[in-house]
Amino acid sequence: MRTRLVRLLVILALMLSAMTSLGFTAAAPPAGSTGTGMPGRYLVALKSTGDARLMQTQVSEMQTRIANMGGTVVQNLAPLNLLVVQGTDQVKQRLKADPRVAGVATDRIQRIVPPEMAQDRFSPPQAAEPITVDLTDDVEGGRVTADPAFDLSGLMWNIDRIEAPEAWDTTSGQPEVLVGVADTGLDTTHVDLKDNIDSVVDFTQGETPPICGTLFGVSDQDLATQFGGPADGDWNGHGSWIGGNIAAVINKQGVNGIAPNVKLVSLKISQWCGYAYDSTILSAFLYAAQNGIDVVNLSFGGYLDRSDPEQDMVYGQYASAIEMARSQGTIIVAAAGNEHVEIGEGGQVLSTGMLTTPGTAPDGFLDLKGMYELPGGVPGVVDVGSTGNLVNEPSDECAEGTTDGSVATCKPEDDAHQPYGAGKENQLAYYSNYGPRIDLVAPGGSRMFNLPLWDRGGTPGFPYTVADDFTAWQTFSTTSNWAIYTGQIPCFLFIGGGFPEGQCYTTIQGTSMATPHVAAVFALAASANPDLRGDPDRLVEIVKDSAQQITGNETPPLDPSDTSPGDIGGPACPTGYCHLGGDPIPDEDAYGAGLVDAAAAVEAAMDESTVSQSRP
Repeated sequence: MRTRLVRLLVILALMLSAMTSLGFTAAAPPAGSTGTGMPGRYLVALKSTGDARLMQTQVSEMQTRIANMGGTVVQNLAPLNLLVVQGTDQVKQRLKADPRVAGVATDRIQRIVPPEMAQDRFSPPQAAEPITVDLTDDVEGGRVTADPAFDLSGLMWNIDRIEAPEAWDTTSGQPEVLVGVADTGLDTTHVDLKDNIDSVVDFTQGETPPICGTLFGVSDQDLATQFGGPADGDWNGHGSWIGGNIAAVINKQGVNGIAPNVKLVSLKISQWCGYAYDSTILSAFLYAAQNGIDVVNLSFGGYLDRSDPEQDMVYGQYASAIEMARSQGTIIVAAAGNEHVEIGEGGQVLSTGMLTTPGTAPDGFLDLKGMYELPGGVPGVVDVGSTGNLVNEPSDECAEGTTDGSVATCKPEDDAHQPYGAGKENQLAYYSNYGPRIDLVAPGGSRMFNLPLWDRGGTPGFPYTVADDFTAWQTFSTTSNWAIYTGQIPCFLFIGGGFPEGQCYTTIQGTSMATPHVAAVFALAASANPDLRGDPDRLVEIVKDSAQQITGNETPPLDPSDTSPGDIGGPACPTGYCHLGGDPIPDEDAYGAGLVDAAAAVEAAMDESTVSQSRP
């Protein structure tokens, strides 16, 4: 079994060997599949004394002892009896031998976002050239209305799918309800987001050493100086997509979120390059628990090997932090993962599947069986899988077998890997993890066939999937997420149609995109019945019991024995998880409790007669 922590998200690959050719020097940066840490930075867990004051004394004494060893305490996570220490390997070994220390583990660097977010995957971000779309004259099938739930040939099909407009008849959220977005930050200047940001907590400011600055030579502070704007905003784009799905405002411009009247807290755990220390993620959990945040969205995840003592210690720290947050009334919602493997009730990977995204391992494949999902699989976390959208059957209009991206709405007739799913709106997405551990599913989008590398799910312009019309924007679009104009992902400047001037929008897909749907529905339910705030167990029960029951899944599991080139020819699976085969995944493993339903959850919350405990 591999003894490596794997950080795998929407699409993972970070081929950092190319760094030197770009004129940057990387200090042994981790690949997305290794989960290694910055040299000399450790998590040090102290043995509990059972007495808070005695524990404080012990922490103080340990700081002195560590200094005498030649190490430095760079962070004190007292509620977890955890110190973050910078020092040599000798310091690490001495700490392991200290009778007051329960365990020592490398403070690993985790990937929060897919690699294409990080500007060429290797270099600092620069303003990408936007694609201008003129909506002044009505485009065929492109009726545009400024929010709520704007309609551009069905671009926001996801909002209708979870019955959000029906929920708004009762509530569109209350500003007292806080949703934390633990991610790359939020764009505090975007007209569709800025008015719903309650606060910004930048956990990256105190990083020692700073990840992006050390590995790439450029920090968010540097980018703010060069391009203008706040350093504690979102210089990647991923966090803003998440926040927009949750709570983009209703302002007669652009789009709106599923809970457009709740407030967001930016828990900025990563700068532009998409990396975060485990300790930084744990800090965000503790902050949410201590500051009355109702829901925390975690649109990232990975896997670790608990047979390795260090990785098992890391898992335990996550479990403790999540339990603490839940005990203080905070619901933790996380992406189930995009590796299309089966996750057991305890969070362990049960299936032998291949990770087929290029560059994630030397051979392109990684067997995750036996590893544990983190943080989605940890007890107390609401683990969210993804449904996709419609896929066309072959037709005369399809350019069968094309590989250049000129047609994005057709499945090749000879493709045996992925079922058509024509007319089946709620099929399990081809990439989504599944199994008994899945709690709920939500729309995360699904790929367009014949789409080249990196699988843009029908997003026009990345690459240009349809040259002359808006076919790719129709029912095949992924979840309507939007981003700031700083990342590599092409964004769209719409002229007319109620879109704000100079503000960018685009789409992406994955369980990361499904997760904010569920987080937003929890926020709506808490808004509908304030007595439920601070009662995560009851809120989770209500949302799960009210979910839409889905049947008839036709998406098969991965077939490790299949070594064929995939659905568009060329190298094996260049666009994603095409090695699918066998009997379809059972409904109970595909969907968990079902497809989250905003209207039903709000109604159930309103009908709740039991007065729940108030937040401590």
